[in-house]
Amino acid sequence: MLLNFPKTNRGTEKDSEYLSKDIVEANLLNQSSKEQLDERQLPPLTEGRVAIHFTSATPDGGALIVGFYISNGFSKKVKFKNISLVLLDSNKQVLAQQSFRGETIGVVAGRSAKACVVRFEPDNVYVKDVPSECEVCFDVRDKRPKKVKIGYQTLPKNISLDQQQKLEQILAKLPPMKHGEVDFSRLCAKVTAQNELLATVIIRNSMDKPINLEKMPLIILDANQKELARGIFDVKNIIIKPYKAILWTFKFQHIFEDSDVDLSTWHIVLNNNSSH
Repeated sequence: MLLNFPKTNRGTEKDSEYLSKDIVEANLLNQSSKEQLDERQLPPLTEGRVAIHFTSATPDGGALIVGFYISNGFSKKVKFKNISLVLLDSNKQVLAQQSFRGETIGVVAGRSAKACVVRFEPDNVYVKDVPSECEVCFDVRDKRPKKVKIGYQTLPKNISLDQQQKLEQILAKLPPMKHGEVDFSRLCAKVTAQNELLATVIIRNSMDKPINLEKMPLIILDANQKELARGIFDVKNIIIKPYKAILWTFKFQHIFEDSDVDLSTWHIVLNNNSSH
């Protein structure tokens, strides 16, 4: 039985990339911009530790100008090669993240603090409004285990507890994901009396940022890798939170096979070579 999940009809617009790049190189800001930071009392230096202290975040045409101090508790100077920064809110949710070249920070003298300003590019900013309570941190999350745990972002309200438990079991048995991946896994499919194919999939997001899917050219294959249907779907209203999964039903308006279709095993493929 096909559950009543959100559906997307086939669209007609051209394909476009829907995953933005995580990292870009930033241009250096001039010294006068750094001097505009508000001076404030910084925490005392901690011996043998480099710390970062947030001061401000200013929107700039979709980008975000972030100011902070870096304090060096070592007796010797510290020089950065490459640096990854992440902006968090008070609930530790990622607001922006980006990697910068070392000269963006430069050298921090021993037992001193240095004012810095960086520009997070629009593709690396994940919110429209930045709360007043923020913190900027060195991004060391790559040291986490490669496998991630994914949970459902939401489930249909009209399903029974037994169906919810079965969906949880199906999600738990899917192949493990690594950080930074997006995965489409089949759940169920059926052919309607109008020769339409309804395919419900589980879309998983193992990135540490929300993803906003836009236009997707999809192909359905049977167990013999034979194409059953294809379509380009406009799914601008799909936003998947970090480490979450959603259920979505795609409606393909025509099946190529005239005879009985075997949907005991099927596959859904993202057609990156679509020219429609």
